[in-house]
Amino acid sequence: MRVLVTGANGFLGSYVVEQLAECGHDLRLLMRSSSRVRFLGDAVDAPFERVNGDMRDAESLVKAVEGVDAVVHLAGLTSALSVEDYEAVNARGSAYLAQAAGRAGVERFVYCSSLAAQGPSPDGTPQPPEPARPVSHYGRTKLAGEVATQTEREKMNVSILRLPVIYGPRDRGLLPFYEFAKFRFLPVYGDGTNRLSWVHARDAAGAIVATLERSQQSGVVYTVSDGATYSWRDLGGELGRAFGRKVWLIGVPGPLFSIAGKATDVASRVSKRSLPLTAEKVVEMSQHAWVCDNVRISADLGWQPCIDAETGVAETYHWYRANRWL
Repeated sequence: MRVLVTGANGFLGSYVVEQLAECGHDLRLLMRSSSRVRFLGDAVDAPFERVNGDMRDAESLVKAVEGVDAVVHLAGLTSALSVEDYEAVNARGSAYLAQAAGRAGVERFVYCSSLAAQGPSPDGTPQPPEPARPVSHYGRTKLAGEVATQTEREKMNVSILRLPVIYGPRDRGLLPFYEFAKFRFLPVYGDGTNRLSWVHARDAAGAIVATLERSQQSGVVYTVSDGATYSWRDLGGELGRAFGRKVWLIGVPGPLFSIAGKATDVASRVSKRSLPLTAEKVVEMSQHAWVCDNVRISADLGWQPCIDAETGVAETYHWYRANRWL
């Protein structure tokens, strides 16, 4: 297929592009003119077409979808200075893209959403897609993007993947945890018993490609993970194994995280730069369980994760070291 990929120059995007190219798909990559493409050079030997565009610019998206068979929509904001920024990209931008794809006769559309759109589990077990209960602006705008995409499901095959925490080589998001572990400690929210699901980027990309190629039911919503759930204490243990030494967990009371999040919000407004720790992120961190399973995607498409936490954390550690990120 001729496939348009948005967000191709991002962490997960580089893995998706790599696997699509390996499967022989013809790639068109939507990026802003200022986008850096460092990892695409490492990921893709085959030629690809680059088109300049922006999720806020509906006209550029109309041009981007011309003549493609499928769209993999990865682009989105995970942190922003304002609610309006989240809405402009995650909600309205996704609506512009889905509508343009529907009008252009695109056959398949895969929207990569987030477990934040579904919300935390109230009882610590994986939950069905509905009802969704997001607790942050990020989650609510990703859910709005899902809704906008679903409106086109009669015109094309629409699939939605709600992804948990994604990690692996090339990821800057979880690098700070490795940097803390380098000094043999890891700060965690509360007592470190809050649980989460996660998945290695190669496995996440594999799920996306499988969905693109095999999904038969338009409007389906899948979740993916590595098949297990973890507490922050568990992840501290995995970091210790990767480093070959004990990593001590330092429990930080929730109110201190809240103060830090509010202070960071002020710093973001003053510097006009979006910073990773915000008051909203602290709200997400405070939830007892961000967990999901692979039951539906495995039953429908036969996808299974291949990389367990011990292998993935160690691989990521060695990549950071080899590339002098750590």
